[in-house]
Amino acid sequence: MIKQKQNRLATAIKRATVCAATAALLASAGAANALEMKIGGYIKTDVTYDLDQDLGPSVGANTVNTGAGAPSDPSFRIHSLQSRINFSATEGDLKVYLEGDFFGGGSSELVSNSRHFRLRHAYGKWGDLLIGQTWSTFMDANWVLYPSTVDFAGPAGATFIRQSILRWTVSDGLDFALENPENRVTDRIDPADPKKDVNRGRDTIPDIILRYASSGDVSWQVAGLFQQFEADGSAADGESETNIGLTGGVAFKTGSGSVSAKFNANSNRYTYYGFGNPAAVVVGNTIELIDHTSIVLAWNHNYGGADNAKTTVAFGQVSFDDEFLRPTDIDTVSTIHVNYRWSPRDNVNLGVEVITADREDVNGDSGDATRIQFGAQFTF
Repeated sequence: MIKQKQNRLATAIKRATVCAATAALLASAGAANALEMKIGGYIKTDVTYDLDQDLGPSVGANTVNTGAGAPSDPSFRIHSLQSRINFSATEGDLKVYLEGDFFGGGSSELVSNSRHFRLRHAYGKWGDLLIGQTWSTFMDANWVLYPSTVDFAGPAGATFIRQSILRWTVSDGLDFALENPENRVTDRIDPADPKKDVNRGRDTIPDIILRYASSGDVSWQVAGLFQQFEADGSAADGESETNIGLTGGVAFKTGSGSVSAKFNANSNRYTYYGFGNPAAVVVGNTIELIDHTSIVLAWNHNYGGADNAKTTVAFGQVSFDDEFLRPTDIDTVSTIHVNYRWSPRDNVNLGVEVITADREDVNGDSGDATRIQFGAQFTF
């Protein structure tokens, strides 16, 4: 028995020695190549109560029911879908980054509450060149124009999209990018039946984006988007149309926070609820753009103190030109977010928020919904 214990002790010492030697070798190799690897992320749980109609795991303002038959049924939900994990590795001017969360569908709340893991970011950055999937160049470069909300979705009209891109930082603050095109060109075969709509879009060139951003006590940004839509099938087969989207905004620091304003025009799927209608529709043998504008206004206040308490009030709205829209299509979508967020200790963030979502259709039908939300985030 004593001999067996001695053998086990000797084996354990050998394994520990091998592990220590391997760790030392890896550390030495990492130091020699200046390689830095990190794993991070957070666990986020949201508790939501919808006073009027179920708005989903995150607020979907474009799905608000309108008209006399709109439901008015409270709904309660707890989920942890926003939880995410990321990995990064940096060596000199080379960086790779990979991140995912659990908003990927496949829910099974009846039994295991399973959910699919989905890709958020996957890119490599070498000096001034970035290739892979990440935040679009059309978005806010420094996030000063994107209001902080407890809800996973942001205000209507906020620029927000991730996709595969090739981006070159031309100089400090100036970026040029070619990004994945994915545009809805809808053929309304039966104007009275939206279920018969067919997507006729063919993507023939990348979306081209140029952005300039400046940060400081006064931060501002402008960006332009060039797109080309081409019809695939129908009487308009082969016809093309060009879209130019614009975005611009400014944020001012105050003694206790900041105020910001942002404007977008014809930014389509690059903004929240700009995707509420098609980017263009087939009309006879031509393609017609669905013009729209949006605005986001925000006020941020820092209370200070040991818990780093903050408040954000944000208003956003998207308005469509109804010339080529159906009576039941969206005319305007607007949201209001009012929250209070605090950190009782390092790596713990809590927040409460009231959200209202309003939708009005081309025919004048309207609907609104209100959500109360609590969020708890634990970072690592």
